Amino acid sequence: MEKLGIIAGAGGLPVQLAHAAIVQNRQPVIVQITEADAGRFAGLAVEIYSFGVGQLQKIIKTLRDADVHEIVIIGKVEKNILLRPFQVDATTLKILAKNRFLGSARRDKRDSGLETQEDTERRLAYDRKIVVAILDHFEASGIAVLPQDRFLTHLLPQPGVLTARGPAARQSADSHFGITVARQMANMDIGQTVVVKNQIVLAIEAIEGTDETIRRGGALGGKGVVVAKAAAEHHDFRVDVPTVGMQTLQTLRDVKARVLAVEARRTFVMDADALIAQADRWKIAIVAVA
Repeated sequence: MEKLGIIAGAGGLPVQLAHAAIVQNRQPVIVQITEADAGRFAGLAVEIYSFGVGQLQKIIKTLRDADVHEIVIIGKVEKNILLRPFQVDATTLKILAKNRFLGSARRDKRDSGLETQEDTERRLAYDRKIVVAILDHFEASGIAVLPQDRFLTHLLPQPGVLTARGPAARQSADSHFGITVARQMANMDIGQTVVVKNQIVLAIEAIEGTDETIRRGGALGGKGVVVAKAAAEHHDFRVDVPTVGMQTLQTLRDVKARVLAVEARRTFVMDADALIAQADRWKIAIVAVA
């Protein structure tokens, strides 16, 4: 059986990926890079190793010794985990140095509350640059990094209304408008989520994240806003896949939003059956827009 390496952050996605890999006749080799409980893989025929995310030498050697030629990097990773003492090896340090690592000063600003929006934007751009450099290092070591959705296509909805309740005509127009705007914002590397009403943009995701964007847009638009989420045209699905789940739906309910529009075939819908059932109870429509 051909092996598949899974660089596993926290959460349920790594477990779902391991299940899907086995179904597709791949043997999972798990490398945990968080303090997540290895017991979440109980009952699965997997090999499990644990390293710090900055221990690239050990991770790559372990994968190569296990005859792994392809990996998927998936799951939540704490933003500061790369900088924990004793978890950064020489290879990682070289990558950081090559990319002009300035994390220490930026951490000081962030921790003291003095970080400006410009500082934050530079830090996030730097973080993305480092992630790409690490992916390139895996590739240069003979280990291909696959898109996160390669084995999880069942989480990607086809175009159409997912809930029993569909959007009203105005909300349908807002859904398509919102997805168009969200794609444009994602293309500019600003964010993936927008909140609209009557084809007026109320909020665009920036550094605050999806939930805060929804709350801000809901406060401005009131009851009946539409939330849309989409990826950039050339989004790197090796790094992440836009994802919605129960927390997203709860935030929509909190602001009395009426529609969640996601990009069809390019967004993970987590625990879809439970999510759709809850959306029906709360009278929130979920639509996948092509």
